[in-house]
Amino acid sequence: MRDRPDLHRHRERTDRNLLLGFFALLFLVGGGLIWLFYGSGAAALGVGCIAAGAALAGLAVLIMLGLQWASDWLERRSLGE
Repeated sequence: MRDRPDLHRHRERTDRNLLLGFFALLFLVGGGLIWLFYGSGAAALGVGCIAAGAALAGLAVLIMLGLQWASDWLERRSLGE
């Protein structure tokens, strides 16, 4: 018999890939369009702003993961595991 697929792991991998693809597309298309219409100086500033936004989004994700880890740890501790 075949093992059942791990749907939770598949979902995590898919979510990560979609997020990375979104930011790659945002950098390439957004930066390219800014460069096309406004020039290289504006494109550099635009890509810098996109990078700052991505860094803030990454920081928010890290904070949420940390809170999830702390919550799981506290729950395990209260259950005596």
